[in-house]
Amino acid sequence: MICDEKVAATGMSNGRLMLFLLELFGDDYICKKAVDLSGLEKASIHSIITYENCVYLADSFNNKIYKYGYNDGDFLETTVGRDPRHMFIYNDTMYVANFDSDNISVIDLSTFTLTESIPAGIKTHDVIVAEDSKMLYTTCYEENLVIEYSLISENKRYFTTDGKPMHLVLSNDCLVVMTYFVNGNVHTKINFMDLQKAAVNDVIELEGLASDFLIDKNMIYTINIVDKSLYVIDVFKRKIIKKIFLGGYPESIAVGKNNIYVSNSKKNQIVSVDKQSLTINETIELNFIPDCIKII
Repeated sequence: MICDEKVAATGMSNGRLMLFLLELFGDDYICKKAVDLSGLEKASIHSIITYENCVYLADSFNNKIYKYGYNDGDFLETTVGRDPRHMFIYNDTMYVANFDSDNISVIDLSTFTLTESIPAGIKTHDVIVAEDSKMLYTTCYEENLVIEYSLISENKRYFTTDGKPMHLVLSNDCLVVMTYFVNGNVHTKINFMDLQKAAVNDVIELEGLASDFLIDKNMIYTINIVDKSLYVIDVFKRKIIKKIFLGGYPESIAVGKNNIYVSNSKKNQIVSVDKQSLTINETIELNFIPDCIKII
């Protein structure tokens, strides 16, 4: 039987931090591999990404990036800056945003070694590369800035955001940035930034705190841990087109061929949402507490 999707997920099982490789079938799953990470002293996995038969994990406590190979089972590590948060891979090079070092670590994937560090703004949290223009973008949380670096020259630009920037994605000539705005209560703002003008030209505000954020074609998916909902935002229309209540504590999003998957740590579930109808079609009950999730 062909599975709906293959995913990598981190989570807690019997008090142990684990990495799971899962195959999803409707409302059920098969665990193909379970990797015990509990030997990593006080590890805190902030994010994971998948690339060419490997899972990469950012450990914000030990200042490490880990690499696990699906096929050979090899487990490697390399040290980066303090408190690594998010990673991006471009041209067999990994870029890591280090929140407490105010820099970006550069890792050669062929040797899995640190090759250089790029100075960044205060509290850099996320990083992404535009493949066409070879521009790197990073969020600087404490400065309300996104910095653009050229990977082929020394050119640099600064974009001021509406709110403290956390996550960012690219959509054609638009940079979409998720920010936090504190005005008595914490709100989340989705900034649409014109890359040519280096300026915000539209903002969507969400009440509460969004935690994860990604783009698939012309749709942005973000989860709000306050109202426990998944928001679907049309990039072209620049409006929320659907709010889907999930309950529990939604942790992380992944987007597959036909479905959006949200890990829910309070309910020990992965919730599957159909991309066409934007309705919940399956709830997958797990025997562990899920955290980060990514499509393999």
